[in-house]
Amino acid sequence: MIVNLSLVSHTNAGKTTLARTLLRRDIGEVRDEAHVTEAAEAHTLLTAPEGEQLVLWDTPGFGDSVRLLKRLRQSSSPIGWMLTQLWDRFADRPFWSSQQAVHHVQQESDVVLYVANANEDPRVAAYVDAELQILDWIGKPAIVLLNQLGPPRAAELEQAEAAAWQGRLAGRGSVREVLAFDAFARCWVQEDALLAAIEPLVPAAKRSAFGRLRTAWRTRNLEIFEQSMRLLA
Repeated sequence: MIVNLSLVSHTNAGKTTLARTLLRRDIGEVRDEAHVTEAAEAHTLLTAPEGEQLVLWDTPGFGDSVRLLKRLRQSSSPIGWMLTQLWDRFADRPFWSSQQAVHHVQQESDVVLYVANANEDPRVAAYVDAELQILDWIGKPAIVLLNQLGPPRAAELEQAEAAAWQGRLAGRGSVREVLAFDAFARCWVQEDALLAAIEPLVPAAKRSAFGRLRTAWRTRNLEIFEQSMRLLA
């Protein structure tokens, strides 16, 4: 059984960097510019001893979120959707790629991980409302991950950032949780908190499999820790 997690966000919010942190290996390209990731890419995070797999999808950024939302809404009109797809595919490849990725997430993902820039106030960032509507359009349970946290800060500051996002998300049924998760720093405590938040959102038929994957994740981390301690001894 496969559990699919999808990373989505505004362009250049750190999705690929977060994927590298979770995967513990380099994947994709990381550059300080928009639309670096051009297609949805699947990566196996973990395979449990029983054979279950946890798969992470890195997707193209939303880019022009307002226009993307409009295109997604047109998908309910087959003729209009077909015409815009033909045009976008050749005239605006990054925008076309974003549409394809969002459709893939809607069809395949079990849980969506929306990566947000913690340094931006969600109450004034112009793209946020459209992207929250995109998450609602996808219709899968989502977790907001506050990325780009910078140097360690007082707990009350992180709590205030999370509270700002939670207030902005009031009434949004798709988003179930807001977590601080620094893409640039590997932290097993953060990883375990993320898996704990994901577990109740996984479809009931896959929840037992996810529980075994979470156990395998902890076992692997413990083995890595013990190996590190032996090297230091």
